Amino acid sequence: MKATTVKAGLFALAVCLLPAFPAEAADFDLAKLKQGGYVVLLRHVTAGGSDADDFELSDCRTQRQVGATGRAQAAVLAARFKAAGIAAAEVRSSQWCRARQTAELLGLGVPTEEPALNYYHWKFGGEDAMNESLRRFFAALAAPAPGAPLVLVGHSTAFNAMGLEAPKSGGGLVLKPNGTAVPEVVGAISAPE
Repeated sequence: MKATTVKAGLFALAVCLLPAFPAEAADFDLAKLKQGGYVVLLRHVTAGGSDADDFELSDCRTQRQVGATGRAQAAVLAARFKAAGIAAAEVRSSQWCRARQTAELLGLGVPTEEPALNYYHWKFGGEDAMNESLRRFFAALAAPAPGAPLVLVGHSTAFNAMGLEAPKSGGGLVLKPNGTAVPEVVGAISAPE
């Protein structure tokens, strides 16, 4: 049996064994992030427009961007972090403008681009290859030390790659890295209305 077949089978089994996380669960107490060990995975806030067929990651004029609704959502998220005493974090985002803009609007620190969090597109390779890249990224995540947490901003695809249902734009999950492609889900962050 090929190693890739075994890996795919083990990943499918792990996804099937994941406990369902109820969408209506109360929001995670963000103050707990200061204890260390947690990673926040957010879906970018609402973005308008559409991506041009010949888009460039370095040119936001060719992509969907965060507008007034998304900015209001980001302000609510930023206020939630501030109210929980989180003033700074290590922030990583997809290279797409809507994710980078969301990460910047959180006001937790200068985001670092993380290609593994990118949205699927044929320019970057096939969906399977991108999912595998994201799974490797999650498997390599170390639990953050107490203090500034790790906040990741991506797309619905980041959740889907782990076999999880994606939250609405601006929503997310709180994860505990465990050395596997599917970190433990320990809480939810509801999308601002």
